[in-house]
Amino acid sequence: MFVEMKQSEAKAIQMLRDVSSKFDDESTNAKKKWIKQLSTAKLPGIKLLVEYVDALHFILAHPENEVTVRLVEKELSRVSSELRKMKSAQSAGLVNTGLPWMKIHTRFSHDCITWMLPRKDIRVRIESYTEPTIQLIEALKLTLPAVEREYTTTGMDNDELMNEMLVDESQRLKFIADQLSELNHQPLVKDFIFDGLDIHVEVKPTTKQFSKIYNRINRGETYYHQDLLKKFDHVALLNTALPAPHSMSAAERNACADVLKITMTLNARETDPTTFMDESSLRLYHLERGISVAIFGMTPARQLPVESYVGFTLFKNGLPASYGGGWVFGRRSLFGINILEAFRGGESGYVMCQILRVYRQAFNVDYFEVEPYQYGADNPDGIKSGAFWFYYRYGFRPLDKTLLKLSQVESKRIQTTKGYRTSEKVLLRFTHGNIALNLGAGLPPTVSECVLKFTSLIQKKYHSDRKRATEELTKLFLEKVSERSVFNHDEKRVMTEVAFQAAIIKNISSRQVNVLLQMVFEKPRDLYGYQKLLLLLY
Repeated sequence: MFVEMKQSEAKAIQMLRDVSSKFDDESTNAKKKWIKQLSTAKLPGIKLLVEYVDALHFILAHPENEVTVRLVEKELSRVSSELRKMKSAQSAGLVNTGLPWMKIHTRFSHDCITWMLPRKDIRVRIESYTEPTIQLIEALKLTLPAVEREYTTTGMDNDELMNEMLVDESQRLKFIADQLSELNHQPLVKDFIFDGLDIHVEVKPTTKQFSKIYNRINRGETYYHQDLLKKFDHVALLNTALPAPHSMSAAERNACADVLKITMTLNARETDPTTFMDESSLRLYHLERGISVAIFGMTPARQLPVESYVGFTLFKNGLPASYGGGWVFGRRSLFGINILEAFRGGESGYVMCQILRVYRQAFNVDYFEVEPYQYGADNPDGIKSGAFWFYYRYGFRPLDKTLLKLSQVESKRIQTTKGYRTSEKVLLRFTHGNIALNLGAGLPPTVSECVLKFTSLIQKKYHSDRKRATEELTKLFLEKVSERSVFNHDEKRVMTEVAFQAAIIKNISSRQVNVLLQMVFEKPRDLYGYQKLLLLLY
């Protein structure tokens, strides 16, 4: 299937990549020329094939007209058909590329595996137990029916154990997943045990739709590009009123959630909001220039204490192009973004600012903070690309005063010295602290500051007795509440958080008590309502 590509065809792929982000008449004609030439050739070698599909993917997300769309779709369909004919040995180099019919080999969480197993568009099996720190025989002591517990005293390895228990090889992943589901009421314990088993799986698509090429949302009208937007007023954009979220039926909401989860699977990654998604929290905004942004929170059992971890996926003309999240706490949000490789070199700044716009207005956030990994700490690509200056361009500044002064000096040198580039040494210095974009007044409190107060209170008043502190603070808070209520399991968990928050508020008012009580009920059921209450409190 793979052949050594002729030099002219290798050049054609390079030329296609070069013109993919240009929109003058000459470039438009060149795209058509190179795609038509390549469509008559056999598939290239692995590296070039991935580059070719990425170029087609980029063009499909940034088309100049309907003719381009039809041409790219036809060629992607041909590539998909050719990949389907490929023998297993030939396709080994395409593992984890997300191309049609290609396998994915990696680790996934228990919840992600249980989402995968019933699906008809993939087959999932155990590939290996790579470096387990917990043996299956130990895990099953906590989950097996009592009448079978004697199997856990035998000292057998995983396969021997399941042979003895008559578990068919094709059902072994499901057997383990089902057994660990017995611990769903203790999700952190379940995660610890499942992670300890270190199960690596193979995911084999059974349809072409389970691929980066075809995993899309239906945006409706296509946005046709005449250029790439590189210069714009980012503050004006952040303050431009959001449209109402797209109205979705239950079926549309489920389909959108499915695309979000498949996006992460195809990239052999997970984020907590995607894996533990509360679909009722899912909002989809259709914005300018073919951009759509989905935001979503987590199920009650997976929510973080105090703050809200809100995931996002950005789509370009329906294609997933970026993902990440915001850790929202009142007016403040920690923020992280990953632009998928095929879409780099496009409208990256505009894309990021559209995402910030959604968080800013959906949650009334005016302070965004970014951690050093995003611009180079333990991230060589971030240093190589000068990612620090990408954030700087859109108003992010170092929080450390020394680094702030250094950034101002470097910025002036860049502006006044032709050809000047910040050295790798200086870029690494910038990773010694966080950067932030502050659109409001003052510095809003952080979760860490609250936690430090909680810990100090426990140590000083309760001599580090956390059980006693939790019980007494909860009792004290409930004594302040005028109305008596019955709390469910999720609400009781939030009650603990609220009781600690009440304890660190000096001279707490009846209004604040009422807000905290409402938070108990709101947090498990409404991400957005909970954030509104936090804004009243802090």
